[in-house]
Amino acid sequence: MFIPDIEAAVEDYYRTIEIPPHIVEALRELIGNYLDQVHDIARNERDAYQAEHDDLAQERSKLLQAHYAGAVPIDLLGEEQARIARRLAFLDAQIDTGTIEYEQTKAHLDDCLALAGDCHAIYMSIDDSLRRIANQAFFDKLYVLPDDQIDGQPGEPFNVFFNPDVQALRRAPTRADRGK
Repeated sequence: MFIPDIEAAVEDYYRTIEIPPHIVEALRELIGNYLDQVHDIARNERDAYQAEHDDLAQERSKLLQAHYAGAVPIDLLGEEQARIARRLAFLDAQIDTGTIEYEQTKAHLDDCLALAGDCHAIYMSIDDSLRRIANQAFFDKLYVLPDDQIDGQPGEPFNVFFNPDVQALRRAPTRADRGK
């Protein structure tokens, strides 16, 4: 197969995988709702981390007061302060990470769904060097089949978006739908 013929087949293949706008919106809602549920769980964990953080800050203050009162020797004070500092650093990282990851994931989801919903038009509008990058972004592998057709193995997260079983989930009735 000639290179121009392969390129034309890849262009046609992009047309077959592009996700219609109503499915893009349904996937955005479906996956967004899942992310919101995971974020709610993470928020509960963050609240627990914050409570532990507050307890440790209090413990550190009491430990210092006990040292000033002569009840805690300097070597034990140093060991306990180091233990508390390590745990506080861990808790601070956990508290900050959850919110940042959630916001980045939601933005990444929106970007990827926009690309998946318009991948053919995007592919047709870019030059050859960017087409290679687009192929690498959307696919782990593209195959030239014996009948001169193209098949692809989508990479993450497009393997989820292009999956017909996942797209079919958008049609699954919700509890509210079943109650009507």
